[in-house]
Amino acid sequence: MNEECGFKKITIIGVGLIGGSLGMAIKAGCMNSRIVGIDKSKTIEKAIASGAIDQGTDNLLEGIKNADLIIIATPIGTILKILSKIAPYLKKKCLVTDTGSTKTKIMEEANRILPSYVDFIGGHPMAGSEKFGIDAAKVDLFKNKPYILIPRNKLNQKALEKMYGIVNMIGAYTLKLDAKEHDRITAAVSHLPQLIAISMVNLSGSLAEKENNENFFKASGSAFYDMTRIASSSFEIWKDIYTTNNEIIVEMIDKFKKHLDKIEDKLKNDPDNLKENFKQANKFRKLYKND
Repeated sequence: MNEECGFKKITIIGVGLIGGSLGMAIKAGCMNSRIVGIDKSKTIEKAIASGAIDQGTDNLLEGIKNADLIIIATPIGTILKILSKIAPYLKKKCLVTDTGSTKTKIMEEANRILPSYVDFIGGHPMAGSEKFGIDAAKVDLFKNKPYILIPRNKLNQKALEKMYGIVNMIGAYTLKLDAKEHDRITAAVSHLPQLIAISMVNLSGSLAEKENNENFFKASGSAFYDMTRIASSSFEIWKDIYTTNNEIIVEMIDKFKKHLDKIEDKLKNDPDNLKENFKQANKFRKLYKND
C-alpha cells in the first residue's frame, strides 16, 4: 500500500541497477512523490518506460533543483565528484545520500564539502547482481536485504527517521555503522568474495586452456556456479572499490591465506582434522541473516 514518505521531489543520480531498482521500489511504496532521474538520455528513456522514474534529464543541476531527497547511485569516484558539483545548489534541509560500496572517503568528502544546512547519510544497500544497468533493475531487489546507513556528524534526527522510512518501504532492513567499521566488514563479506570468485574461475579456466580440456567447463556443477556467479561482474563497477578500500582488502586477503594454509596443512597430514573446520563453518553459517 502506498504511503507518504516525506519527500515531494526525489532525485536519483545514476539510474542503473541500484538507482533504477530504488526508483521502482520507492514508487511502489511512496505516494505523492515525484521521482526524477539523472543519466544519459537512452537510460532515462528506459527508466521511464520501466516505471523507475517519473521524468528524467541529463542535466545535473536541473535534475537536483528543489529536490528534497537526492540519491547518488553511481560508482564511488563519480560520487566524490558529484558531491562537490552539487554542494552550492542544494535546497535547505535537503537530504543527500549515496549507494557507494565503500564509505570512509565518501563520508570524509561529504563532511568537507557539503553545507551545514543539508543532511547527508551515507548509504549502502547490500543487494546487487552480476548484471548491471537499468535493464537489470527490479522492484524487489532490496527485499529482506541489509541497507547500511552511516549518519553524518550532527545529523538531523528527523532526516535519519525519514531515511529509515525509505529503507523499510523498499523491504530492506537497516544496519547503522560508522564508515571505518563498514569498510572493514564489507571487505570481508563482499570485496574479498568477489576476488575469490574471480580467482576460482580464472584457475579452472586457465587449466582448461593449458590442458586443452573443455571438460573443466562441462563438469562444473551447481556449487561451482553458485560460488562464482559474481565473477561475471564488470570491473567498471568494482575498480573504485578496490582503489578506495585496498588496504583493508589486502589485510583480509592475508587472513584468508592463513586460513588456507591451515587447511592445506591438514590435507597433507590428516584430512580427518578438517571435520573441525566444517563444524565451525556450519555453526557460523547459521548466524548469517540471509539464511
